[in-house]
Amino acid sequence: MHQKKVKLIIEALANGYQLDPEAFNFLSKYDEKISIKELLIKLNQNNIQNIITKQDLIRAFPSNLKDVGSTQLQAQKILPKPIKFEYKIIKDPTNNIFPITGIRGFKNLFRSRFEKLLKIVKERPDSYQIKQISNLKKDDYKNFQKIAGLVMDKKIKRSYVVLTLDDMSGKIKIIALDRNSKKNAIKICLDQLVIVDLKFSKKGLAIIRDIYSPDIPEHLPNRSENEVYAIFTSDTHVGSNTFLFDAFNKFILWLNGKNGDNSIVNKVRYLIIAGDIVDGIGIYPNQDKELSEVNIYEQYKKFIEFIKQIPKHIKIFIIPGNHDPVRQALPQPAIPDKYVIDLYNMENVSMLGNPTYLSLQGINILVCHGRSLDDIHAKIPGLTFSNPTSAMKILLKARHLAPIYGERTPIAQEQEDHLVIEQVPDIFHLGHVHTVDIDNYRGTLLINSGTWQGQTSYQLNMGLTPTPGIVPIVNLKTLEVKLKNFIDL
Repeated sequence: MHQKKVKLIIEALANGYQLDPEAFNFLSKYDEKISIKELLIKLNQNNIQNIITKQDLIRAFPSNLKDVGSTQLQAQKILPKPIKFEYKIIKDPTNNIFPITGIRGFKNLFRSRFEKLLKIVKERPDSYQIKQISNLKKDDYKNFQKIAGLVMDKKIKRSYVVLTLDDMSGKIKIIALDRNSKKNAIKICLDQLVIVDLKFSKKGLAIIRDIYSPDIPEHLPNRSENEVYAIFTSDTHVGSNTFLFDAFNKFILWLNGKNGDNSIVNKVRYLIIAGDIVDGIGIYPNQDKELSEVNIYEQYKKFIEFIKQIPKHIKIFIIPGNHDPVRQALPQPAIPDKYVIDLYNMENVSMLGNPTYLSLQGINILVCHGRSLDDIHAKIPGLTFSNPTSAMKILLKARHLAPIYGERTPIAQEQEDHLVIEQVPDIFHLGHVHTVDIDNYRGTLLINSGTWQGQTSYQLNMGLTPTPGIVPIVNLKTLEVKLKNFIDL
């Protein structure tokens, strides 16, 4: 112990005071900030009798000793102003998954998709004009007719585009010939619902005049009455040898008020993590060569150690991704408790399925991991992984989180299609592609939240350049977004 600290304690004892163990340890650790004389004067002024406690010292010197290193004092220093939690889990698929195998499951899924999307379309003022395919007048060459159906096939030719539509009453091939209708038809996803204005030629061809998706309406988003912040992130990939431990640790310290921005940090109340919590095991060939931890339980253990350090006044929502040990087909249930029982036991953590609808401070938020972005980028020309919000707009237009069936994104054959976007979100949050991107579409804030994993050899071979360690921070009162870079911090 430092000589001056010993002298301070001895003189306090010599003046008739006793130190309880906590006060003794407290004085033993503090840096030289006060004199012995000043200490004794303060103790007398505060009418402290005989036994000195740690709290006596704190009351006597509230400013001098605030940086002593006591965890209690640090907690008091960054204790946020009370802001009441206002959250609701609107829809979580975890307990509503009922797969049906075979052709019956396939039919039920697409019937549910068609009926839900048609209900959305019928909110449009011109929906009364929609006819069933079986009721089309093929001998009417003068008038345009309107139909709505699922796109079962798409063929892009040099001078035209042919789509095959199905509305449960029948099928029809329609052709886009002019520049505008071809452009719109090319951007349509397979298996999504479209609305088409068409006219029959004398040769029997159904020619498209206009084709469009159900889409979301222009709207004013909900906002919080109070200035409250929500953090959006995803794709931590703990266990990967490119997991950015230092940057993520800086993020946790930041949430604890130890890395600046305290005017914001003190008002952070929500953290939403959109999947790929760990890197997993056996996700792709030779993955074991790119892992720092090959035991998935240990991968989650390391992640949980981080989460336990987040202040308890921050509510955390966690959904799975394709690297987490749940079924790969959408919708996905929450990560099983056998891997993350400690998270299930934490009062400020909610383990949810993929996708999930939340309401935070009255703001509607749709959270999905975003694996279907792979299919959108592969099938729609002109999109790049550096700008994932462009693909997110296509999902909102289609009013479906994974419209393309049978490609990279497995979709479970369910009684109900849980992936239809029935409620228009104020915030739409995806991950998966490891690229931070922010945009706004018709009043909905679009967030792709990046990653905490550096570039892998797979991404290098694919020419994908991630933007790791950058966190979108949303002011729920204004829906303004700030990006915080923890790589450069």
